[in-house]
Amino acid sequence: MIFINYRRDESMGMAGRLHDRLAQSFGRKNLFMDVDHIPPGVDFVTHLNNQVAACKFFIAVIGPNWLNVRNEMGERRLDDPDDFVTIEIEAALARDIRVIPVLVDGARMPKVEELPKSLKPLVRRQAIELRHAHFGRDAEALIEKIREAFSDKPLRLGRWRAAAAVLGALILLGWVGLFTTGIPISVVQPGMRGQTEKERLAATKAEEERQAKAAAEVEARAKAEQEEKERLAAAKAEEERKAKAAAEAEARAKAEQAEKERLAAAKAEEERKAKAAAEAEARRKSESEQQRLAALRARHSALLSQSHTEISNGDYDRAIATASEVMRLDPKSALAFISRGVAYERKGDMDRAIADYSEAIRLDPNNALASSNRGIAYAKKGDNDRAIADYNEAIRLDPKNANAFGGRGLAYMRKGDNDRAITDYNEAIRLNPKDALAFANRGIAYANKGDNDRALADNNEAIRLNPNDANAFGNRGVIYARKGDNNRALADYNEAIRLDPKGAINLCNRGRLKLHLKDPSGNADVAKARQLGACR
Repeated sequence: MIFINYRRDESMGMAGRLHDRLAQSFGRKNLFMDVDHIPPGVDFVTHLNNQVAACKFFIAVIGPNWLNVRNEMGERRLDDPDDFVTIEIEAALARDIRVIPVLVDGARMPKVEELPKSLKPLVRRQAIELRHAHFGRDAEALIEKIREAFSDKPLRLGRWRAAAAVLGALILLGWVGLFTTGIPISVVQPGMRGQTEKERLAATKAEEERQAKAAAEVEARAKAEQEEKERLAAAKAEEERKAKAAAEAEARAKAEQAEKERLAAAKAEEERKAKAAAEAEARRKSESEQQRLAALRARHSALLSQSHTEISNGDYDRAIATASEVMRLDPKSALAFISRGVAYERKGDMDRAIADYSEAIRLDPNNALASSNRGIAYAKKGDNDRAIADYNEAIRLDPKNANAFGGRGLAYMRKGDNDRAITDYNEAIRLNPKDALAFANRGIAYANKGDNDRALADNNEAIRLNPNDANAFGNRGVIYARKGDNNRALADYNEAIRLDPKGAINLCNRGRLKLHLKDPSGNADVAKARQLGACR
C-alpha cells in the first residue's frame, strides 16, 4: 500500500495527477490518498494512524507554500495538532516507514529549524522533484524507486539476458561434447521423463504458446508505455498552447487597459484645461465680483477650518453640517466635499464618504488628497482593487505622499501580496521616518512571510514611535509566541489589552497562549473575545 499525503489548497492538481499515474502501475486498491475515504463516525486520528501503519511507502507532496499555509487565525497549520498533513507524516516517521518527500511546483526541501519537532526527521529523507514540464520522466523515476524498494534487489533485464546466454552456451557445449564422443543423445526437457512422443510434442507446443503469450504481454506493455508517453506529450503540448493563449489574452487586456487609462488621463487633462480657462474668465470679471468672491473664500476658509476642528474633536455630525454649509455657499468647493467625506468615513458611512470624495475628484481631478482618501474608504469596504487604483492616482499626482504609499501597502497585504506591500511600506518610511503605522504594518507583512526577526524589529520601532499603539504590542506578542518566547508574548498581550480593553484579537491570542501554558484563566479571555466577535 502506498499512502499519498498532500495539502488540498496548495497541490491538489499535482497530487491527483500523481495518484492516477501510480494507479496505472500499482492499482488503485493499493493507494490511500484522501481523508474523504474515512468512514463516518470513525476517529479520524486513529483511522489515519491505522492507514499509515498499513502502508509500506509514504509519499509527502510538498509545494512552495507547504511550510507557511495558515488557518483562519493566522497560525501555521503545520503547528496545529489536529492538522491532517501533520498527523499523517508524524505517524509515518514514528513507524520508520519509508517516507519519500516529493517536491512540486519548484518547492524546496524544508530546513530542520523550520519544522515542528515531530517532523524534523523529514529533512533526512531523500526527496524527488516532480515538475509539470517533465512529469512523465519524473513520475517514472519515482515509480522505479518504489519498485526497487518493493523487490529489494530488482532483476535487471540486461543481467537476465546475459545469464540466459551463458546458460544456453553451456547447454550447447555439453551437447557438442556428447556428440563428438559418439554417445547417443536423448533430449529430455524437465517434466518430460516417462512421457510418450505425443505427450512430449504437446508439452513442447504448450511451452511455445506460453513463450508467445509472454512475448505478446511484453509487447502490450511496451505499447501501453508508448501510448502513455504520447498522451503525456499531447498533454504537455496542450498546456503550452493554453499558456500561450493566456499570455496573448493578457497582452490584449493590458493594451486595452493602457488605452482606457490613456483616454481617462486625456479626459482629466481636458477637464483641467477647461477649469483653468473658466478660472481665467472668472478673474476677468469686475472688481466688485472679485471682492465678493474674496469675502466668500474667507468665509469658506473659516467654515472649513471649523469643520476640521469638529472632526478632530469627534463631533462628526456637526462637521458634516458645517461642510454642507460651505457647499451651499460654493457648490464647486472640492475641499468641502473632502472634509465632509472624512466625517462620513469616521462615522463608518463609507458609501457617502466615497460619494463625496468622488465629487471632489470630479471638481478637482488633480487633488491627490481626494484620491488617497477615497482609497482609504474603498479599503475599509474591502474593495482592495479600487483602493489600489485610487492610491496609484494619488501617488501619480503626489509622489511624496507617504500616506498613499502606506495605504496601498495595506491593500496589497490584504490581497496576499506581501512583497509589494513591503516595497510600499519601505517608501512610506523613507518619506516619513516617524510613521509608526508604516513600521507596524510592514512588521505584519514580514510576519506573513515568516521573517519573524524583521517583523520583531519593525514592531519595536513602531512602539518606540507610538508607545500607545495597542496593535503594535499585540503583533509583537504574536511574533514572540511564534519564536517560543511565551513570557514576552504574554507581557505584550497584557499591554495591548491595557491600551485597548476591547481588542478582541489580543484577548483571543492571550487566552490561547495561557491555555497552551496550562493556565485555565485563558478560558475567560477566549470567552470575552468570542463575545466581541473573534476567536471562533
